Amino acid sequence: MVEPYGILRIRTAQARDAMAIARMANSLAQATGSGPGAMTAAAVIRDLIEADGLTPIVAVRGRDVLGYALYSTDYETAHAARGLYVADLYVEEAVRGTGIARALMQELARRCLADGGRFLWWMVMDTNETAQGFYDRLGATRDAVSARAVFDAPFEALLANPAREAKA
Repeated sequence: MVEPYGILRIRTAQARDAMAIARMANSLAQATGSGPGAMTAAAVIRDLIEADGLTPIVAVRGRDVLGYALYSTDYETAHAARGLYVADLYVEEAVRGTGIARALMQELARRCLADGGRFLWWMVMDTNETAQGFYDRLGATRDAVSARAVFDAPFEALLANPAREAKA
């Protein structure tokens, strides 16, 4: 049950948050059309909480995990600057519009600055108008980029087919 009152805390995720993060990550995957989601509490602990490279943070009120963000460090050569890449940002539907997403983004900005960084960046689906509006209100710029990824069979094919040398 979500407590309507109380202090919102943002902190680094712990093992006790794994089930909530897995559930929210799977909801995010479904909402973005990426499939049913494959996250489990064990995967969250193994790949996010105990491993290096990615860091999950959570928004907590009382004992309720209301949202999470997942980030990694990044570098932008065009600006010669360190920053953070925000891989996921998710807030429980029942508490959207209450400032939780903004609080998570503010914490990411604080962590970035503390690590000598100067920017946050992320991707958002063009069709997610609610998220687009939220990011616009943060003052985020829209870059004309096209995200690309190889998964599953195309990933395996990339590994299996060696590059051909260009002819001079």
